[in-house]
Amino acid sequence: MQSTLDIELLRTFQAVVRFEQFLAAATFLNRSPSAVSLHIRRLEDIAGGRLLERDNQTVTLTSLGRRFALQSAELLHVHDRLLAGFASPTISGRVRLGISEEYAASLLHSTLSPLTSGYPQIELEVETASSGRLNEQLQRGQLDLALLVVPAETVSTEQLLHTFGTTEPVWVAAPGYQLAHDKPAPLALHGEGCPYRSVAVNTLNEIGRAWRTVVMSASSSALETAICAGLAIGIIDRSRVGAQMRILGRDEGLPPLPLHERQLVKAPGVPSAACEIMTGLINDHFRP
Repeated sequence: MQSTLDIELLRTFQAVVRFEQFLAAATFLNRSPSAVSLHIRRLEDIAGGRLLERDNQTVTLTSLGRRFALQSAELLHVHDRLLAGFASPTISGRVRLGISEEYAASLLHSTLSPLTSGYPQIELEVETASSGRLNEQLQRGQLDLALLVVPAETVSTEQLLHTFGTTEPVWVAAPGYQLAHDKPAPLALHGEGCPYRSVAVNTLNEIGRAWRTVVMSASSSALETAICAGLAIGIIDRSRVGAQMRILGRDEGLPPLPLHERQLVKAPGVPSAACEIMTGLINDHFRP
């Protein structure tokens, strides 16, 4: 008898792929870890081989698992879009979404297609800005949802909807740049409201280190160009450190910086049905 794929098995598999842990996937799905393990074993029986390599901490995809992950994600998307088309009553409304500038392209790329195909009656308004500015608008009710980069554990849990991992800000300079200890530190900074700007300035003030702004821009590429040219030092996420930069630390008199989180946050109050749909799409499709 030919095997059939249970959608719930695929949903479990995609959750494990997303969180890279059985326990985290089980929590997300509101299932027991043993149920998650059973689902994966059933899928592996159908697929005819191991989909995941496991250890005590994380799981990784096998070559068969990588192929299966891509194909099952497409199948789930088609399945959910088909069901959404039959949903009644039709959900409509406006969602005002703020996105931290560095993640705007990836979030919109991953969510606009399922939004327009599954929920054509929802009107989306998007604004990109610094996380600080977006959070102010959110608290004033000028936005419904916002994806922010903020110091870890600083947003009210009543407004926090989801966390998309952490970012690690680090001090960087050009490879041959030498920071003079007897002069103000030259900085390349984003404008007011950027969390990395705030943590840079606050950290230097706390240790009594003089500083001056050399370049201030809303453009990350402009700041990185100034840093790589040896004009200034700056703060970027560790994942963005390129070959033309080096990380600075205690040897240069610069202390480590606190972790930040990518957080999806809602405005105070009860979100609309349209906002709940948008939240679900972001949770399901956005991969920073």
